[in-house]
Amino acid sequence: MAIFTVHFPRTASGALPAPDKIIFLRDGFSWPALLFGPFWLAWRRAWIVAGLWTLLLVVLALVAWKLRVSRDAISWLTLALAVWLGFEGERLVGWNLSRRGYVEQDIVVGDDIDEAEEAFFHRHCAASKQDAAREPAP
Repeated sequence: MAIFTVHFPRTASGALPAPDKIIFLRDGFSWPALLFGPFWLAWRRAWIVAGLWTLLLVVLALVAWKLRVSRDAISWLTLALAVWLGFEGERLVGWNLSRRGYVEQDIVVGDDIDEAEEAFFHRHCAASKQDAAREPAP
């Protein structure tokens, strides 16, 4: 089972936005983030984070070259940064979403994203039906 955070765009009414505007982010380790780094961030539309990550890698390489750090040490440091991105990549994408005006609204559990979406919409449809049943008739 995986945990997914649910992000909505900010709305003035507080109503549930259109389903295509809701974003689900899987919490946990991301193998594509580990293997593809800034390309994965760019694919997830986290442009600023991808640019900063690339800049970090370039600065790290230049500093290591200037200090004549061994290639083994550079490799281990690059691997450590890639592992860190694997663990924190989804959080960085979430930060990028919040910068774009999204708000984390809910947490759902499911085996995959399809099951998480189904659980989320089932719960919210059931809640809206109960709210409609409680309202007195005019």
